[in-house]
Amino acid sequence: MPSLKPDDYLVPREQNQAEIKVKGSRFLCTVIPCPSREEAEAAYATIKKKYYDATHNCFAWRINDAEWRYSDDGEPSGTAGKPILQAIHGKGLNEVLCVVTRYFGGTKLGTGGLIRAYGESTAHALEETPLKIKTHWAFLKVGFEYHFENLIRRALADFGGKITDSEYSESVIMDLALPQSVADQFKIKILEETNSSIRITDS
Repeated sequence: MPSLKPDDYLVPREQNQAEIKVKGSRFLCTVIPCPSREEAEAAYATIKKKYYDATHNCFAWRINDAEWRYSDDGEPSGTAGKPILQAIHGKGLNEVLCVVTRYFGGTKLGTGGLIRAYGESTAHALEETPLKIKTHWAFLKVGFEYHFENLIRRALADFGGKITDSEYSESVIMDLALPQSVADQFKIKILEETNSSIRITDS
């Protein structure tokens, strides 16, 4: 996996499952890409229905730094959901749901044993999950006269942006995508170089 730029983040490329066994108990971890809270909660409901006969279906999901949640689903508090979330954090992932389905094998594992089992199950599944890089984009709409086009294109390339749509009539209107961390710098640069002769709005 290539190194990440400031606006890049890692997400699962596809769904994956992996299982470990600890003292007779089965711990089946399902990893699901989930770009939103709503999709994560819907996916969890589907998994819980699929493994309705399991002893527990514990989970954690993380969309970004501000949106995350976990549940022990009946296991002792702090022994399941939290270590699942910590494994997600350890991998540096966003937009992911991990559900660890446990089938009790007859031997109690104790608090420490449960924490290790849920954490290791998740880490093992994530280690085998293909990942991809996504970028936090800012979207702008710019309008300008034709003679500014080369300037806009050069500035866009300098800041790692891209054109998502364009319209040519009496003037030029472009929809642009730029990495979030440099969007404001891009605005300042092109306003300065055109003497504020262009129109910029967030789109």
